[in-house]
Amino acid sequence: MILTGKGRRGFGTVAAVVLIGSVAAGCTEVKDTLEGASESVSSIFDDETPLPSGEQGALVDSAALNALYDEGLRLREGGAEEEALVRFREAAVRGHGPAAYELGEAYNAGRGVDQDLDEGAKWINAAATRGEPRAQYVLGSAYYAGDDVQQDFIRAVRYLGDSAEQGYAPAQYLLAECYANGRGVTKNLSWAARWYGKAAEQGHTEGAFSYGVVQAAGLGVPENLVSGYSWLSVADQQGHATALEIRAAIANNMSAQELQSGKARAATFQAVEETVFADKPTIMFVQHSLNQLGFNAGVVDGLMGPRTRGAIGAYLTSVGAESEAAVTPELVQRLFESQQNTA
Repeated sequence: MILTGKGRRGFGTVAAVVLIGSVAAGCTEVKDTLEGASESVSSIFDDETPLPSGEQGALVDSAALNALYDEGLRLREGGAEEEALVRFREAAVRGHGPAAYELGEAYNAGRGVDQDLDEGAKWINAAATRGEPRAQYVLGSAYYAGDDVQQDFIRAVRYLGDSAEQGYAPAQYLLAECYANGRGVTKNLSWAARWYGKAAEQGHTEGAFSYGVVQAAGLGVPENLVSGYSWLSVADQQGHATALEIRAAIANNMSAQELQSGKARAATFQAVEETVFADKPTIMFVQHSLNQLGFNAGVVDGLMGPRTRGAIGAYLTSVGAESEAAVTPELVQRLFESQQNTA
């Protein structure tokens, strides 16, 4: 992503350089994800909603299909690939999205079955149609990178958005890249920061790196060197190639107390295993948006306090909306649309 901005302590130039480089990092990640499976990915797009033979009219028993899927995972973990595929196929033909994804991946990789990229593409597409977030990410990232299909950022955003909303961190990161750069959407740095943060909270390395940069540079969120330092430290701990270098640049502009606080935050970081809608990055988005609109939500810290609740209530009253003073999907969508309409 190519962004510009200048922090109050001279971090803007560093941020611009780092963010330019993140474009390549994002594309590299996409290619790594699709490696071996994307050679015939263009066949995925021949039909928007292909349905495997025998699937139409099938009755879906969720409990039974989930049991088949779980048994397939156990068999595969135990090394019984072919037996696992029997379970995945049975569940997939009867409409199970995750099983269809596993079946598609098996065909793409030739794992437990002869490699068949066309068959793999068909099942990945079926899984995406059924709402499987991993499959939606595969399609979204293919459109984003233009891997064996014409590059189409608008379609990429559609698939990535569906996957990201279900909490899939790789999709959240790549969706943030789209909004940070205006690829297929109107550029919105605040919305991008939210998605970077959601990915980072789950332990996504590139997400942590980008979230650290945008916070340290004040891109889409108020400048916060302590938080930026801590997220870059998390990215460095996870093996990010350039996080340490950028963190050092930030450290030059921090006090000893700020450095200590940043280190302490990074030391206590634990990736979340279950995502929630009103997480810290989302609350920060709401706080920052309300402050920009003139409703005093206080410090943008991701914590729900009386001032934030009061600002939410005042904003909802001003637009004639009847709702509780809480961070809800309706509130977030309203604030997002307000930003898009004024961009």
